[in-house]
Amino acid sequence: MTTKITMLGGGVGCSRVAVPLARALQPGELTLVVNTADDLWRYGLRICPDLDTNLYALSGRRDEERGWGLTGDTFVAMEQLRALGHDAWFNLGDHDLATHLLRTSLLRSGLPLSTVTSELVERTGIQTRLLPMTDSEVGSRIVMADGTHEFQEWFVRRGAAGPVTEVEYGGIESAVPSPGVLDAIANADLVVIGPSNPVSSIEPILALPGIREQLAARRASVMAVTPVVTAIPVDTAGDDHRTRAARALMDSRGLPHTATAVAGLYRDLASSFILDSADAAEAAAIEDLGLEVIVANTLITDPPRGDRLAEALVRRASGQIGDERPE
Repeated sequence: MTTKITMLGGGVGCSRVAVPLARALQPGELTLVVNTADDLWRYGLRICPDLDTNLYALSGRRDEERGWGLTGDTFVAMEQLRALGHDAWFNLGDHDLATHLLRTSLLRSGLPLSTVTSELVERTGIQTRLLPMTDSEVGSRIVMADGTHEFQEWFVRRGAAGPVTEVEYGGIESAVPSPGVLDAIANADLVVIGPSNPVSSIEPILALPGIREQLAARRASVMAVTPVVTAIPVDTAGDDHRTRAARALMDSRGLPHTATAVAGLYRDLASSFILDSADAAEAAAIEDLGLEVIVANTLITDPPRGDRLAEALVRRASGQIGDERPE
């Protein structure tokens, strides 16, 4: 008997759950629907940060210290660009460039992003289905007092500094889900809204036509994993950066950076919510929103923790219910 899980998500947070989940499932049972609103054109190349973060993580090649890019990569090309007087604020590793060169070449040949992504997945050898949320070009724009900035310019070049007044998704009005996305949601035993930035990673996916309706129709089989843990201090530069960005973007929606606020965003789409054990005091407030609360260790600091969280998701997908109390 197969157990099909579809997870919606972005980059680092999604990939941290996807890796142990792929280990817990049989090949082909996991599908990731990945945000592409952070994608950009840079150096003449089409760069898909969230897709690549998951691609590299699932193939065991992601640089775990940085959280992005390839382990052991070098940056000679960027150094040469700077030597030529170019402001190379968006870093691409030398080996990482090969992915972007091939992707761009295939896109320019007329293939859609979903087909190109399938090609990269096959050539990388991973057995998880990776679907970009749409084949259309969608770009998040960060509105601030001094003007509007492309997402990566704000996130990377400006260090995710706030305050942010609004977040827009350029091109979303004409975009549609890529082939297979709606079917992956409809046919999954469990749909997981992953622990990704709710505003920059999850909201663009939900803004596509049919996604919210499909999730609401399957609400009993939809579970969200908190992307926010407030009771444990952030201990790495990368996580601090991502937390700063999430806080600024939640603030732009008039919401606090808490698990309860995130649960409120998903209350009509999911029936259950995995809350980190450190924030267990928020359980009652989330239950008042009409969500079942499951308490677990959501911060994946080592493989065993990841495996326990993945096992909890697989048990839910197979119809088993119960709190996953930390050991």
